[in-house]
Amino acid sequence: MRLLLLHGFTSHPVLTLGPLPERLKEAGFAVSQPALPGHGTSPEDLLRVRFQDWLLAAERAYLGLPEPRGVVGLSMGGLLAAHLAARHPTQALVALAPAFALKNPLAPLAPYLSWLIPRFPGPRSIEDPELRKGNPNYPYFPTRAVGELLALMRKTPEVLPRVRARALVVEAGKDRVVKGVRRYFELLGSAPKDYLVFPESGHDLLLDRDREEVARAVRNWLVAISNHL
Repeated sequence: MRLLLLHGFTSHPVLTLGPLPERLKEAGFAVSQPALPGHGTSPEDLLRVRFQDWLLAAERAYLGLPEPRGVVGLSMGGLLAAHLAARHPTQALVALAPAFALKNPLAPLAPYLSWLIPRFPGPRSIEDPELRKGNPNYPYFPTRAVGELLALMRKTPEVLPRVRARALVVEAGKDRVVKGVRRYFELLGSAPKDYLVFPESGHDLLLDRDREEVARAVRNWLVAISNHL
């Protein structure tokens, strides 16, 4: 199976997925890790991007992979993954801490606060203090850019029931960034679908203390799926 790996909002396009790509390659999967527009450059580049650009880039990368194929998404990538799985034949969907909603109570006001607060620091997405020091993601982001993430969030509930691929949803037990992961899972039309929780992990599960356990769990689930193709 060929796998498209999608990072999150403000995430480093490669490093934010920690050990997962290597574990998947070791298991025989071919993986692709595209940089979504506005990422892997500078935070200000997010100001020139709309959520449709993320969707289009993800779709192009996905359709460029030979079948059979699957998609793995972290945070915002979990939303994009659901859109792809709803539109195209997909063998497997893995959503890691999908950004169904944001915990910050000011998030919905971000588009209106941008003139007063032009940028926000990156959220505390890693619980382990030592690992947090090496966070590869953008250290801050333009407040106005959050509006595009919010627009993608609003579009996602309607596509989740149309997903038919086998699905795995993973929750970070100490997630300080997003909420609604269980609701994302409940709305998925997939059957069967599985749910895992890593109680000690922050939002960036693949960069935190349980990163190897998360990577192995995803790999093992995908191997089991592949064996039934």
